[in-house]
Amino acid sequence: MSKQSNRPVRQELMLGLIYPAVLGTILYQLFFTLAHVLREQVTVSAILFIKFGLVIISIGFYVCDYLYIIFTKRYYWWSFLCDIVFLLALYATVIAIDVDNPRSLPHNKVILLCYFIFLLVYLIWDGYEFLTLPRGRERDFYRSVVFWELPWLFVIGAFEIIALVWNNHLMISVLTILILSTVTIWFGFLVSRMRKFICPKLPGELG
Repeated sequence: MSKQSNRPVRQELMLGLIYPAVLGTILYQLFFTLAHVLREQVTVSAILFIKFGLVIISIGFYVCDYLYIIFTKRYYWWSFLCDIVFLLALYATVIAIDVDNPRSLPHNKVILLCYFIFLLVYLIWDGYEFLTLPRGRERDFYRSVVFWELPWLFVIGAFEIIALVWNNHLMISVLTILILSTVTIWFGFLVSRMRKFICPKLPGELG
């Protein structure tokens, strides 16, 4: 018999309704835009590859975020507000990629700012967990998460400043993809660890 979820209502609301609704809306818009671009027979270019790469990275990043929320044991009232910020950042990121315009590069400074906000908010959340948890595997995990967030906050913040004054927008786009793909892969590794060490069984699994 499956276990009954003991998540708070606000977490169930975020996971079961709000997050899927926002992600679904964004994916629908992306597929609609892609169909439009293909119908117009737009010439394949470096700009299209850059935008496609950023879309894939953003979807992967926020899927990791969704799984991170699923595996979170404690979901405070302010965690719900943090997730609202994450979803607004996701929507702003997709708008900044500007998929339906195949002739201009994405708005990299806005994209970098969204990821900076995400990591900053998560640093506050994970830092709180690290400081309040007793010694053990879970506290060690949150230490590793904080050590992931701190250097990448610095890297993204520094590159955001560089992007403000550097006029080579194509190279900025390429470096943005490299930075964000590395951040996302690392995030995926942390989520995998969280699934294994903190939440060995998902709600609904037999046991």
